[in-house]
Amino acid sequence: MPRPTPQAILRRLAERNTVRVAVTGLRRCGKTVFTTSFVHNLMSAGQWPDLLPFLKVAARGDLIAAEVFPLPGVPMFPFEHSLAAIVGGGTAHGAHGWPAATDRLCGLRIAVRYRSRRTLNVLRGRRVRTLNIDLVDYPGEWLLDLPLLAKDFATWSAETMALAAREPRARHVREWQAAVDAIDAQASADPVALKRAATLYAEALRRCAAPEVGLTLHQPARLLRPGEFSPDSPLLELSPLPPPRDGAPPPAGSNFAAMAARYDAYRERIVAPFYRDHFRYFDAQIVLVDVLGALKAGQAAFDDMRAAIAAILQSFDYSRSGFRAWLEGALTERVLFAATKADHVSSNQHPNLRRLLEEVVAREANRIRFRGVGTEALAISSVRCTEDVVGEVQGQTLSLVRGMPAGRDAETALFPGEIPAHFPGPQDWREGRFRFLDFLPVHVSGARGIPHIGLDEAMQGLVGNHLR
Repeated sequence: MPRPTPQAILRRLAERNTVRVAVTGLRRCGKTVFTTSFVHNLMSAGQWPDLLPFLKVAARGDLIAAEVFPLPGVPMFPFEHSLAAIVGGGTAHGAHGWPAATDRLCGLRIAVRYRSRRTLNVLRGRRVRTLNIDLVDYPGEWLLDLPLLAKDFATWSAETMALAAREPRARHVREWQAAVDAIDAQASADPVALKRAATLYAEALRRCAAPEVGLTLHQPARLLRPGEFSPDSPLLELSPLPPPRDGAPPPAGSNFAAMAARYDAYRERIVAPFYRDHFRYFDAQIVLVDVLGALKAGQAAFDDMRAAIAAILQSFDYSRSGFRAWLEGALTERVLFAATKADHVSSNQHPNLRRLLEEVVAREANRIRFRGVGTEALAISSVRCTEDVVGEVQGQTLSLVRGMPAGRDAETALFPGEIPAHFPGPQDWREGRFRFLDFLPVHVSGARGIPHIGLDEAMQGLVGNHLR
């Protein structure tokens, strides 16, 4: 490996005041809302430090102010528009809404001005410092493409077709399955048959990704969220294919070889640049997980979510090798796992929510810690939409949550169900066991920040050590 150039050393030294945070998570986990609340509450905490009591720089009164700037080389994250969706507009009942899901890559830099208490800065008379925090947002589905970089077409096809044979996927992919079963892998490439297989595969992915099905492990991800590519791009005409029936290598110009070439082009022209430019290097990472949504969708969705998270985390390099790793930007300090939408259950359920998340990510968290990177699990809500109340349900006094459910025009107090501290057993999946509703944000002016649960703990874990 070549030695670092003097220019690389100078560039890295100049970036010491910049922290790169990877905000990762699957679709519907709340990445855009997290980024919006993270930024707005940092901008508000200089005047109202009680917003972020667990962010030490705010709690001690040393956070002066924060401002948003474009992130070089990345389209601007629509911060003002996303913030307006949460705190602006409203309805006759004071409810607001959620920002639209991100459909392409964007980002921002938030510069935080603070008073340092490091001894060296105090002695040098340079207490007022600035830390740049770089955040990137993107469709959550795109993360699922990262494992493709380590798999050839034959391996990915075999794995995907085995997955498609299991319920509930099997019932949603029958037409596509019939189409690919009719394709002779060794025959000369048939553009019409291959295009039909790709079209039917994309349709099958969309059915499996629908909220009522709730599955999350979908590859290639750009078939669902093409981003800057046209949905009709030849790069996106992809489908797994069965291997040749006799096990012989498919000849050049065959159906299998033609689809394999498209798969390789997809990896080289779409996946590799996305990983190289935005996810190869970062200083801290937060992995957002919609545990409640997976529980609500059922056992198949929950198991699918676990498999998808494992696939994503295996694609990140958490190696640490001293100065060389620091110089090249590969020195990850901390990885946080956060179960989002904690406000959808009462606060007495948050410890179980956190423990369940710890079980979901246990194997990958162990792998990360083995490489010397600290990990932690949290239960958070980037925007708190409910409040805890006590009420009677079937003669029992229970802890309820009260808020404005999406699609309704009046507040509701309900018992959403209890969160198991461990993986649900067969008895836990009975109908009605998990009744989590989606809620709209409560009416807030936005001037004093956004109500949240645990966001300040996440901030401290991600950037707190840089704000001393």
